[in-house]
Amino acid sequence: MKKHIAFLNIPAAGHVTPTLAVVEELVRRGHKVSYLAADGFAEKIASTGAEVIPYTTTLDPRTIAPTGAEDWLARVLLGAVREAAATAPTLEAHFGDDLPDCLVYDISMQFLGRVMSRKLGVPGIQLYPVLASHQYFSEAEGAAEGMFGQLTRELRAFADAHGLRDVTLEELMADAPRNISFMPREFQSDADSFPEDRYTFVGIPLRESDLQGTWRPSSDKPVVLISLGTTFNTQPEFFAMCAKAFEGLPWHVVIAAGPGVDLEAVGELPPNAEIHTWLTLQAVLEHAGAFVCHGGAGNTMNALYAGVPLVSVPHNGDSEMIAARTGELRLGRVLPPEEVTAETLREAVLEVAADETVQANLRDMRKYMKEAGGAPRAADTILGHLHPVSK
Repeated sequence: MKKHIAFLNIPAAGHVTPTLAVVEELVRRGHKVSYLAADGFAEKIASTGAEVIPYTTTLDPRTIAPTGAEDWLARVLLGAVREAAATAPTLEAHFGDDLPDCLVYDISMQFLGRVMSRKLGVPGIQLYPVLASHQYFSEAEGAAEGMFGQLTRELRAFADAHGLRDVTLEELMADAPRNISFMPREFQSDADSFPEDRYTFVGIPLRESDLQGTWRPSSDKPVVLISLGTTFNTQPEFFAMCAKAFEGLPWHVVIAAGPGVDLEAVGELPPNAEIHTWLTLQAVLEHAGAFVCHGGAGNTMNALYAGVPLVSVPHNGDSEMIAARTGELRLGRVLPPEEVTAETLREAVLEVAADETVQANLRDMRKYMKEAGGAPRAADTILGHLHPVSK
């Protein structure tokens, strides 16, 4: 039986990208998918066959959690409440009488998803593109008590405005009965505390287009890929330093700078380096000997899928946690931004590329990643949460 499944997400590549293969799989199985989309993501989302629900976001990921902010988590959660309050009317107006059978919402849309699923009387499924945690709210309260008080007041007001006065704050802050993580369980910290009947770890869901690209190596030199994602990537001086670090060495440097970077500001590159605004990362990673990145979930999972060692230079809380996990599991090295120089970067890349323990751990993690189930397992989990079960 055909189902209508609605996805709620923020306009951030690291959050939207892992959902696209899942949406495509659901559409392939004959289900209707509608997807909340803002700020230039509509075309990419529509390419999956989903119906786009246009909305205007209140969020700016670059300023809501600035680099180095100790209260970053409280800022993110408060921003999520405000985004939910601003977006709920758009969502309800779009649905009208055509209510979805299920709301699938990103962790950054948790308040919108939890309130709307209760108000509409439909199941809710939460997505984790980052490490799952039982302590988001206690950590946020500890770092910013005043801001946390504002968060709870605004969350209470939002829920009350939608008729949920009897729903406690504890319920509104609790994970959904069913959660999907876009990481393998073996990567998750304290994985045993996330029961299998509530948390499904599917690894990175990839579309066919994610595995294809026009980039090809121009020599037999080992490749080091450099990327800072798409949010905190406007750092031309960092890219210039990375290229300089390998000048004269038998390595080929490939820089995926991302949108918003003035490539001319990077300056002249040495002969063994090239720079692009955009690249299909998997096309490069299949040939890479190391990946220097910001430690974001998307880049990290892409590297682990390809079995490539990481040198992570994290810039904020989420990336710090994910990078720390790669260090704990010996899948690469972590360099604090203040310690990064051409010399320390070069040393870290050469070290992880030659480390046999790192290589063995990567082989294991790549196996776990490919066994996790990807988009088909995520789709099975979503459909299995509905009644009657439908595929």
